[in-house]
Amino acid sequence: MTKTNKSSNTSNFFVKLRKKLTHSHEKNSNTPESLNSLDTGVLPEPPLNPYYSPDITNVLFLSKRGMSRAPLAREVMRKVLHLSELFGSVRPSARGISDAYEFCPFDKRMVQSAKKFGYELSGNSRRVNMGELSSANLIITLDQESDQYIKSRKFYIRGQVRPIGMFLPAGNSPYIADPFERDELTDSNSNYEQIIRSVEFGCGKLLKYLPSLV
Repeated sequence: MTKTNKSSNTSNFFVKLRKKLTHSHEKNSNTPESLNSLDTGVLPEPPLNPYYSPDITNVLFLSKRGMSRAPLAREVMRKVLHLSELFGSVRPSARGISDAYEFCPFDKRMVQSAKKFGYELSGNSRRVNMGELSSANLIITLDQESDQYIKSRKFYIRGQVRPIGMFLPAGNSPYIADPFERDELTDSNSNYEQIIRSVEFGCGKLLKYLPSLV
């Protein structure tokens, strides 16, 4: 694939980056929530994230497992923000959508590959809850599974939702490839490196458009 000026500039941006860096929603009624929904036919307000702050823009990255792509995107975004005027006003977070991977350690291969690029990943996967969905100002879906998950839970969404493909080069897949679903002929290391570079490109573009999205 022929490299474009945009991809070259983005690549240079992250090379320099690695060198520089080693509503509250209150209820006005005392009526119990269950009575409100039964008597008026209005569904109760979705819960809020207890860490929600009106002064902070919450950007939530979602992936199927929350073990590799979402935590990677969070760390990449953190470093991108560190050198921007938005530093301190945006909080990126990462979650999965499946109960099956709740509290699973991050993908070891992703942890090792990300470290080569200057990103430290540590922790366990966490499944997103409805409070986190409702308090997110911007939700970025990294794969088709998380995209479908969000579409079926629109009631809880107060912010904007965008697939990562909006911030990737034209002609690319609209999502970040699943590192666990590669063919046998694809080298594991190069596969992870390509995923990291795609996430870097996407986060770099996202930073540019972030003010207009939130």
